[in-house]
Amino acid sequence: LLKVLLLAAVVGCCQADRVVLNQLMDQVLDSARTVITQAGMDHVKIPDMNNKWRYRWHFVKLSGNAGCQDGEASSLASIRRTGDTTLQTAGNRATLKVRLGLGNLEFHFGRCRFKAKHLFSVSSHVKAKVNSNSIELQISLTGQGPQCVASLDHVVLDQFGGLKVDTGGGVLHKIENKIIQWASNHFHDKIVNIVNAKLADAVRKALPKMDLCSRIPH
Repeated sequence: LLKVLLLAAVVGCCQADRVVLNQLMDQVLDSARTVITQAGMDHVKIPDMNNKWRYRWHFVKLSGNAGCQDGEASSLASIRRTGDTTLQTAGNRATLKVRLGLGNLEFHFGRCRFKAKHLFSVSSHVKAKVNSNSIELQISLTGQGPQCVASLDHVVLDQFGGLKVDTGGGVLHKIENKIIQWASNHFHDKIVNIVNAKLADAVRKALPKMDLCSRIPH
C-alpha cells in the first residue's frame, strides 16, 4: 500500500509539473503571437518561383517556362503548442522542449505565367496549403552566477506534408503534377528557412517578457 501511495504521489507531482510547464510555454507562445502580429510577420514575403520543363510536341522536343512572383507565406500567428513541454536539467542548465504547429500554413503567388510553345500561354495564380506540419522549439535556462538567462536554442519546422495546390483550373491541369512538385520543392528549399527565421525572431523577442527562470518547477 505504501508503494502504491508513493507512486501515486510521484505521478501526481509529475502531472502537476507538466501542467505548469505547459502553461508557461503557452504564455511564451501568446507573447510570440503578439510580437508576430504587431511586427506584421503573420504574412512574410517569399522568393519568386521559376521552373522549366521538357515536353514533346509531335516529334520535336521543346521546353516550357513557369514564373511566379508576388509570393507570401502565412499564417505565422497561428502557432500553437501540439505536445507536452518537457524539462531536462544538466549542471547549471535547464532545457525546455516542446512540439508546436501552425494551424494554418499556406503560401501563394499573386502572379504566375506558364508558357509552353504550341500548347498554351496562360497567366494565373498559385495557392498552396500545407495540411500537416510540426515544429520543434527548444529553450535553455542557464545560471550565470546569481542570475538566470533564458535563451532560444532553436525553433525548426522539421516535419510537413499533405501539400494541396490550387492553380485556378483551366489548361494548367496538363502540368498539374509538375506544379505540385515545383511548389513542394520551393517550400522545402526556400520557404522553410524564412518561416524558421521569423519564428525565431518572435520567440527571442518574447522571452525577455517572461520570467521563466523563477516560474519553472524546482
